[in-house]
Amino acid sequence: MTLSDTAPRLDADDRDRVWARDNQRHLALAAAAAAARLDGRPDEADEPARAAELLAAEVRETTGQPTALDRLCGLFALTAFERDVLVAVAAPELGLPTATGPVTFARALAALPDAHWSALLPDAPLRGWRLLDVPAQLPPTEFGGLSQLPLAVDERILHALLGADTTDDRLAGRARLVAPVCRLAPGQGAVVASLAALVRPSPGTEGCLLSGEDRLTRRQAVVDAAERIGLTVLAVEGPDLPDTAPTMDTLARLLAREAGLGLRLLLVEGTAETLPRCVRLLAAGAPLGVSAVLSADEAPPGSELPVLRLPPASAGERRDLFAAALDEARLTEDPAELAERHPLTPAGIALAVERTGRLASASSDGRLGSGNGRLGSERLGSGNGQPGSERLGPGDGSSGGKGPRASDVAAACRALAERPLHGLATLRRPTAGLDDLVLPDQANRSLRALLAHVRGRRQVHGAWGYSARGRGLAVTALFSGPSGTGKTTAAEAVAHELGFDVIAADLSQVVSKYIGETEKHLARLFDAAEAGSVLLFDEGDALFAKRTQVRDSRDRYANLEVSYLLQRLETFCGVAILTTNAREAIDPAFVRRMRFVVTFPFPDAAQRSLLWAGAFPPGVPTDGLDPRRLAQLAVSGGTIAQLALHAAFLAADEGVPVGMRHVLDAARIESDKLERPLAANEIRGWVPS
Repeated sequence: MTLSDTAPRLDADDRDRVWARDNQRHLALAAAAAAARLDGRPDEADEPARAAELLAAEVRETTGQPTALDRLCGLFALTAFERDVLVAVAAPELGLPTATGPVTFARALAALPDAHWSALLPDAPLRGWRLLDVPAQLPPTEFGGLSQLPLAVDERILHALLGADTTDDRLAGRARLVAPVCRLAPGQGAVVASLAALVRPSPGTEGCLLSGEDRLTRRQAVVDAAERIGLTVLAVEGPDLPDTAPTMDTLARLLAREAGLGLRLLLVEGTAETLPRCVRLLAAGAPLGVSAVLSADEAPPGSELPVLRLPPASAGERRDLFAAALDEARLTEDPAELAERHPLTPAGIALAVERTGRLASASSDGRLGSGNGRLGSERLGSGNGQPGSERLGPGDGSSGGKGPRASDVAAACRALAERPLHGLATLRRPTAGLDDLVLPDQANRSLRALLAHVRGRRQVHGAWGYSARGRGLAVTALFSGPSGTGKTTAAEAVAHELGFDVIAADLSQVVSKYIGETEKHLARLFDAAEAGSVLLFDEGDALFAKRTQVRDSRDRYANLEVSYLLQRLETFCGVAILTTNAREAIDPAFVRRMRFVVTFPFPDAAQRSLLWAGAFPPGVPTDGLDPRRLAQLAVSGGTIAQLALHAAFLAADEGVPVGMRHVLDAARIESDKLERPLAANEIRGWVPS
């Protein structure tokens, strides 16, 4: 009869107390048996050894868990001899019955039953998994060789024998336990279930690769899968892995050992540069049956790991995730509008809303200072490509403790798109709208229609079912015309009307001489723009130029870049604008894919008069400026803005208001720069003759 036959069922707290008490008793009995054998008293070892066996079986039956010593033996496949050596070495540290004198391999081989020399090998469990430490710094000749060296138990193993829930301090800064990040979309649950089945601990497990979505959403999928199989998640990032093989192998062993000891699922978050090291790390845990997942955007070359891809959340799922996050943060915004404008991942949605709510709470408590409370002044998060180190708002946030506006949540969503840019583009937050532009009716009509296409996407694509027809969901436009006619300004005005930022591609950084890098850069820009920004390729002739006949490898790879852009535009779901001075240089396939082609002509006299009327900010003092006469000068809107700035500096230097004389001097300076003489009729009547 065992204790479980007579004792009532234990609750969790009582079960833990019973386990801790009986685990200590079991260690004491096992240590007493080992000490008796090492001290040459084998007859005194039989009774505590048998008692330890019976107690171990009773503990398993009563608490449903093995003793710590039995679990270690099973995890590391220790033989009975290795088990006795481990207990004898640990006994002094635990205050248990101890053999006289230091414990060495030679002494154990001579006194313990079932002894075998292979236990001393470097790749055997005791040394290979660092269960015991051999003091290599002591001269072997002084003790008669390796087998005569005194043994010491590893500190982490000591804690494991007592059942302490801790983490090896040698992993500090490289590995950490991770907490839940967000809710996943229901459609992602099937992948989580498959992941849990693949990584269930078993001998020789090979782990798997998880791709899709972003890093934090994949992390949440791993956390959910681990919870299903009763594990916690220990994460290590690829850039933190060492380069040198010996150091890498040691770290891999420690991580695999820690995952096994702590019932952890090992999550390795890799980057393209660190994937080979990540794969080696996963292989180290296989002998222990350690569950491991490699999280990466793509599979490493030559890898045979099974691959699972986390599908993106649908529009309806994003709406529900926004609604749940907004409700939890006590924010009253339209989740459908946010979901349609900002197709973020589940982790992105949770972070954007949580940060906005946190700042709103701080503002209402008066913790944000006496400034204007704009979200744009708050720095959040930390780097490593994870959400963070970005500025939140465009400067239109709440103030005075009144809580956030809808624009604050939208700004937080857009801020998450800044992270992948990494110098490939600049983020602009425009302030001028379409009403501030001077455009011909045809261009103005097309731009208003473009706005209607973006604002009506939810109704037309969603409620009316156009999204079921597949491709062509992007709103794309080509702005063409001479330099200075307002193409870039119009693109920024479109973004302002929509409440979007502008991601202005830096073509010098996007285009790379290395094969495939340009496409990767472009993919990051398109992905960032889909989170709720306007992607602008200003003077994008270099990227969108006509494909040429292939004469050498450079032509072939240039054509590949154009082909990639054509394909990406088919699957793009955001707003993209291309500006050019030379429409004839653009590949016709791009023009066909553009939903709008807007021509910006050189302004006529009436339009130039309007441009001059608004060329100076309200705070600039003026005297006698005549926009009608200034419009006689045949220049573009960009040149008019430049002349107005020149004139303002000239007037400021004299300490007088801006007058026609200053504009004339500015025009002469600009004329000298362009080597274009001023015609008499262009400046007639500007100043008294």
